[in-house]
Amino acid sequence: MDQRSPWLVILASGLLLGAALWSMRTVLGPVAATGGLSFLLWPHRQRPAVRRLLQVAWLLFAIWLLAQARSIVYPALAALAFAFLLDPAVGRLCRHRWPRGLAALVVMLPLLGLLLAAGLLLLPVLVDQGRALIGHLPKLYAQFVAWAEPLVARLPQTEGLSALPRDLPDLLPHAQKLIQGAFSGVVQVGRGIGLALQLVWFLLLTPILTFYILVDFPRLRELLGPHVPPSWTPRLALLADRLQSSVGAWLKGQLLVAAAVAVLTTGGYLIIGLPYALLLGFLTGVLNLVPVLGFWVSAVLATLSALFTPAPLQMLLKVWLVLLATQLLEQHVLSPRIVGRQLGVKPVVLLLAMLSLSAVFGVIGFLIAAPVIGLARGLWEIWGPRGRADAGRA
Repeated sequence: MDQRSPWLVILASGLLLGAALWSMRTVLGPVAATGGLSFLLWPHRQRPAVRRLLQVAWLLFAIWLLAQARSIVYPALAALAFAFLLDPAVGRLCRHRWPRGLAALVVMLPLLGLLLAAGLLLLPVLVDQGRALIGHLPKLYAQFVAWAEPLVARLPQTEGLSALPRDLPDLLPHAQKLIQGAFSGVVQVGRGIGLALQLVWFLLLTPILTFYILVDFPRLRELLGPHVPPSWTPRLALLADRLQSSVGAWLKGQLLVAAAVAVLTTGGYLIIGLPYALLLGFLTGVLNLVPVLGFWVSAVLATLSALFTPAPLQMLLKVWLVLLATQLLEQHVLSPRIVGRQLGVKPVVLLLAMLSLSAVFGVIGFLIAAPVIGLARGLWEIWGPRGRADAGRA
């Protein structure tokens, strides 16, 4: 009876907790749920099943916490990748008796210069295009009036205000659609502003975190060293080298893909006769390094340029055909082939990984597919049958 009583307590506590959480699901969040579960099960943590349940609960809570703090997590992951890539160069300077902080700053200068150049290139273009759009608003209004006048002329003559009560039921659905469309437009504009602010935050925070991680890299190794079994040290060092080379190959592949996108987009814009084709094509390549938002910013710039042509509707159609064709080529041909060649992975394998991870994690999954493939390949080479055999011979 004594052996069974803890399980009865655990089962009853779990049922009661589940019922309570379900009834208060709109009030309580993961913090209260995880805390309550930990409080109830902590006295029985010595049992393997209870310990696994607590580990699963804490893991789910950690995933939820990371998702809530994604505005910090994404820059931190990017900073960790950059620091991991730049650490060998910082180490070489430190061996020549450079202070580590100064060495990290010098190594980061190209990255900071790239971010500054992107900002200096993008901001004037946005200002000029905005001024040009404001200056062309009267012309756009005149074009809209010229397009709408024939439609208005075809409408039947109204009977004045006396017909309003009779026609009101027919007008209400149209008014509702108009209001819904306006509200949807406001929401989309708000989302666009939010994405722009997230991008600015990302660009500001990533270099700062990269610098501090580079400076503290040796301390991180010292903190993690005692917790690594001695038998794992050679393999982990080899895995770190493989991961570092994979991240470097991925970044090089992304730069090559961005250059190819710039060339293809510029060529397409020149063929259709879009104004500022060279500048817009170059910006499209640079902004291609920024996930999701980069495409939409380049698309907005090209759309604004198309509106100032003699035939804006036809030019808009051509511009979006060029953009969509370039995106399809990048996602299904350029990225798998170029990045896959840099990583030494077959294009079809990388393409399947991109599609699978993007289906689960969205845009972030699409971006991390190549480093994940490189990491998986390194793990297999080190801990697979051949790696274990080499370790046994050593």
